[in-house]
Amino acid sequence: MFLVAFENIGLMLLMAIPGFIIAKLKMIDSQKAIKFISVLLLYVCQPFVTFDAFLNTPFDKAILLNIAVCFLITAFLISIIAILSNLIFKATIIDKEVCGVFSYASAFGNIGYLCVPFLQILAPSNTEIIVYASAAIVAFNILAWTLGNFLITKDKKHVSIKNIILNPATLSFLIALPLFMLNLNFPRFPKLSGLQKIINLMGNLVGPLAMLMVGICFANSKIRESLKNNKTYVPVAVTIIIKLLISPILAFLILKLISTFYDTGSINLNIIALSAMPVANNLIMFCSLANRETETPTSIVLLSTLIAAITIPLMLNLYTVV
Repeated sequence: MFLVAFENIGLMLLMAIPGFIIAKLKMIDSQKAIKFISVLLLYVCQPFVTFDAFLNTPFDKAILLNIAVCFLITAFLISIIAILSNLIFKATIIDKEVCGVFSYASAFGNIGYLCVPFLQILAPSNTEIIVYASAAIVAFNILAWTLGNFLITKDKKHVSIKNIILNPATLSFLIALPLFMLNLNFPRFPKLSGLQKIINLMGNLVGPLAMLMVGICFANSKIRESLKNNKTYVPVAVTIIIKLLISPILAFLILKLISTFYDTGSINLNIIALSAMPVANNLIMFCSLANRETETPTSIVLLSTLIAAITIPLMLNLYTVV
């Protein structure tokens, strides 16, 4: 599993090279390009990924139950790590204002823009895996806009129920789920093969676009400058350790416990992969909304993404022993 996962991570990183080159050569306005790609990913590609997965998966009660289990495990894992991390950082960081930033980074991973394309490459044509990932993304969004946003801003006015419901990933899930339950899908209506191809092509854009954006971000990163303050070394290191190592190990232990009374075989890969992802990009967005500096959060996101190229394959070995 290590070699397979390492190869797939390497292939994904290759897709970031064109973005890095065109940004370094100043062929684009990087900030505008990042914003444009972010909008495409959020409002176009992610919904198509969800529709492609659900509309190509025939209804099965076992799958429906696994969707619920995957949602609950993801929500529990994010919540418990966020709360425990916040307690750790409050006890060790002098500047209490930034505790929530590091706590968010420790708990919330890049499951939409990185994990989904990784799973698409790792298990091609396995739409069931992407169905479970879609459920996990909904759990992520609910907690990001409530617990996560509150950790960073310390202000309830930024906790937005509206953004939870009107989020493209959540809306597409809420639309696709009833279609799945009614068994209204492409296998049942083969004459819609043209529409099926279009949806599939749009969904497959997530990987290339997300990695192009990563390349552009790396080309414009100032990691060294943002980490010049010695006070940030330890919390950044602890954050990355929690996110990339402790999180997937905890996910493994949870799966081990649940597997004693429920067959988790179909979702093991999802849960381990989701928990092993680097820090979520939207950490930067939430810090910006809270009028906090974004250089350190950006560095955490980029550093964790680099290190994850090694830790994700390592952690996926846990999947083989659940």
